[in-house]
Amino acid sequence: MSDRARWQTAEDFSIPFTPLLDIIFILIIFFLVATTFYSEERDLEIKLPEGTEGSLLKDKDTVFVINIREKGAIVVNEDILTFAQLSQRLEKVRMEKRRVEIRGDTNARHGRIMAVMNLCKRSGIQDYALTQRIVQNIE
Repeated sequence: MSDRARWQTAEDFSIPFTPLLDIIFILIIFFLVATTFYSEERDLEIKLPEGTEGSLLKDKDTVFVINIREKGAIVVNEDILTFAQLSQRLEKVRMEKRRVEIRGDTNARHGRIMAVMNLCKRSGIQDYALTQRIVQNIE
């Protein structure tokens, strides 16, 4: 039998894709289960003021975030709060010794943001910060 005849009668080689797909799906499921997802406290209705200077906050897990919307609503963990309710939550934050991050909308009234800052001070919280969105300074 010549080499040419042997080549033409050889079986077709094919890669079995079913086990390969099974392995890919198992890996995807493994990584989804094994990965811990970090969800930063965000209120999508807030447009943060822009700045070019500042530093990133560290230990975001221990930060208590207060969002102040354009119309003045105070939002914490998707709950709209009054000043009395915010004061109660700030007492717990002070006991837990957590930092406070105040995220005020660009168009929010300055007086509303100052009132939240004063409430933090009144509650005994000294470690709070105002948040801005850092933009690259292109010169």
